[in-house]
Amino acid sequence: MSQLVTRPSGAIAVMENGPLVSAIVVTRDREAHLRECLGELMEQTVASRMEVIVVDAGSTQCEWAVVADLQQRYANLAALKLPSGAAARGINMALKMASGKYLTILDATDRLKRDAYEQLTAALEQDSAAMVAYGDTCFTAIAHESFANHTSYGKVIWPDYTPQQLSQLSEVAPHPLWRREVHDSVGYLPEGYPSHGLREFLLKVVQRFRIQHIAEFTGLKLIAVVPQSAPQQAPQPVEVRSTPTAAAQPATSPLKSEPVTAPLQSEPAPMPVTEPLPAAGAEDAYAALRPQLSGDDLEQAAAALRQHLASYPGHAVAHNDLAAVSYQLGYTDQALLHYREAVALEPDEDVYLKNLADLLYVDMGQTDEAINIYLKLLERSPRDVETLLNLGIICEGVGQPEAAESFLQRALEIEPANMAVRERLSELRQNASAPAAPATAATATTPAAAAEEEDDLTAEDHYLKSQELVNRGDLAGAEQKLQGIVALYPEFAPAYNDLAVLAYQKGDKDTARRNYEKAAALAPGNNTFQKNLADFYFVEGYDVDGAINIYLDQLRKEPLNIETLMSLGKICAILDRPEEAETFYGKVIHLEPWNRDARECLDTLKQAANS
Repeated sequence: MSQLVTRPSGAIAVMENGPLVSAIVVTRDREAHLRECLGELMEQTVASRMEVIVVDAGSTQCEWAVVADLQQRYANLAALKLPSGAAARGINMALKMASGKYLTILDATDRLKRDAYEQLTAALEQDSAAMVAYGDTCFTAIAHESFANHTSYGKVIWPDYTPQQLSQLSEVAPHPLWRREVHDSVGYLPEGYPSHGLREFLLKVVQRFRIQHIAEFTGLKLIAVVPQSAPQQAPQPVEVRSTPTAAAQPATSPLKSEPVTAPLQSEPAPMPVTEPLPAAGAEDAYAALRPQLSGDDLEQAAAALRQHLASYPGHAVAHNDLAAVSYQLGYTDQALLHYREAVALEPDEDVYLKNLADLLYVDMGQTDEAINIYLKLLERSPRDVETLLNLGIICEGVGQPEAAESFLQRALEIEPANMAVRERLSELRQNASAPAAPATAATATTPAAAAEEEDDLTAEDHYLKSQELVNRGDLAGAEQKLQGIVALYPEFAPAYNDLAVLAYQKGDKDTARRNYEKAAALAPGNNTFQKNLADFYFVEGYDVDGAINIYLDQLRKEPLNIETLMSLGKICAILDRPEEAETFYGKVIHLEPWNRDARECLDTLKQAANS
């Protein structure tokens, strides 16, 4: 095979001691993305010490002309053009060409935080034993967005990789940076694997060396999703902090759902029945489908997914994605069938359950089953505001305003600044009140009448007005309003809680304590008020034993609450009770193996014990 290399003269001469970073940009038929990608790379904070090598693997578009044009402006831009199908070989050729102290690979559709390479190189400079550094990843479904300004479609906080973890994952952090000399020990990237063979390469590295995970979101990855803009939307993926086991499909579903305006004539034929292949190969086979799922041809995507499921009928994520595509094509029954199958295969995957519940409620009108699913989700995550909001909307829709108000009020207590919840709750309460007759000249509102109308407001109505003042930044007005509420309604706990928060912000800790205690006493079943009081007791050192008792009571109610477990672990560590602290941290890691805070706390305890 022939290849063509171009490099502007003097490219490396402008850098003392050679480049710090060599970035390999892989492109094939990505002309619309390449100029943006290279332009943003040249804006990296270490751009003056970077070398960028574009690998054009047989593109039929004009990427080569884009590179040639930009080479007139950037002396540190080189290019390698190869025939179609030679991408893997081209990447290794580029790595051998590279002059940087540190190397990395990215696709033309990827975008990076402006100081990503500065942070990654600093991590390796500070830790001479680490051979690879990587950060966490954001995802978007909308092309041509930047890291600084993008529409989130999920985030992945990657784990601190071990050989065992990497052997179980099909996808890994997409933008690692590694030392050039690592290739002397483990060789170059293997050919014929998805994602340029990064997983296989990192697996070889981690078996011999230490790799460094930094606690920063450094990269943005474009995933294969059909954009959607309708305000009322059908089942769709939600933004989640992905677990290591879900890293292969960030935000779970790479396809959103949207109704089509033109109905199609017929539904697809049933999938042919074939001898199922081993499930172990499902992820690799699915990864090979990504190009067919990335365009606007939904029929092609559906056909590819049906063919994939004929070979791998137990692949839940493919069922979820086929359901989403089927919905977009207007095949609601097919969508329901595959959402149910995804849930049956992986009943613990919350996103599949949510997609099914959304479809049942939005399109099928099966509110009872939808409510049951949402209640199951709420049982798993009692503080999930989105689930509470959905339950509130459904209950309001089926004529249960009291239940709707209960769910919405709980959501508002968890996230007081959530305007969507606040507006929904306000609208619900307004609809519940009788409409007032229009004022005439004879019945125009007078100051006395306005005062009487003010007296007719409930405590919740007054409280909403106080929150409006907070949102406008009028904290003094909000405090005055809240004091008026507790004068009129001395049993209204939320007002005391908010007065405590405002007092604490002003440094009036005695007033804050009294109001926190009052709110907790008036609403002993409100987890937020109880936790606020416990946090105050602990942070201010006022009543550590009282804080522990409150946390333990909360743990009895929610034994899987990560926040409570972490708080108890930190208290026990401070009180020199390392065995109990280790127990609490251990439970967190058991529930969330990727929880960086818990691992760091546990490592600190072990180091203290060893010393």
